[in-house]
Amino acid sequence: MAVSIKGLLRASVLLFYPISLYWCQPASAVPVSIPPLMTAAEMLTQLNQRLVHSKNAPATLSHWCSQQLNNADAWQVILDTGRQLPPPAEVYQLLNIAPKTPLSYLKQRFMCSGKVVAVFDHWFRADMLTPAMQQALAKQDTALGSIAREAGFFRRSLSNNPLWPDEGSLPVFVMEHQAVIYRSDNTPFSFVQEHYTRQLLPRAQQLDPY
Repeated sequence: MAVSIKGLLRASVLLFYPISLYWCQPASAVPVSIPPLMTAAEMLTQLNQRLVHSKNAPATLSHWCSQQLNNADAWQVILDTGRQLPPPAEVYQLLNIAPKTPLSYLKQRFMCSGKVVAVFDHWFRADMLTPAMQQALAKQDTALGSIAREAGFFRRSLSNNPLWPDEGSLPVFVMEHQAVIYRSDNTPFSFVQEHYTRQLLPRAQQLDPY
């Protein structure tokens, strides 16, 4: 049976009509889910757990700065030549040495994008440094913990103390960790006290942490 031109046109219009209605729907009709930013407390809790389980705190710190602050090229380790701190009383017992045994002291600052993100205080036995460790340490731009790990030493966490408050602005130091570094034969080499600053957080979390 023949179909008129008018009938073909009418059928074409009816076919196109529902398609045109679909494309003319407003874009807002499609729901979009965007996850909220993590709070300062959530980010610090996450970092704290990573450090507790880490075998190399400087490497964990460097990775965090690259991941969260988006600047892997601005990572620096700076030797602090300021005031020498006496060792805490418990250090001699932790290092299994007699009281008054001479210990070397080293303070290193960890920088990301020109800002201090952590400060490490080391008290260590210089007589246990290998020639390779001494050479690396003389360059003053590598973390002592990383140098020790390259020599086969390992780290054991002693304590971790969150310093951020339940509410209000963040203090300068938001975490304190303590650890002992051992030689591969389980001989204690170094006691390290680590302080982590609020600069580890993106600027938005520093200004409005909760």
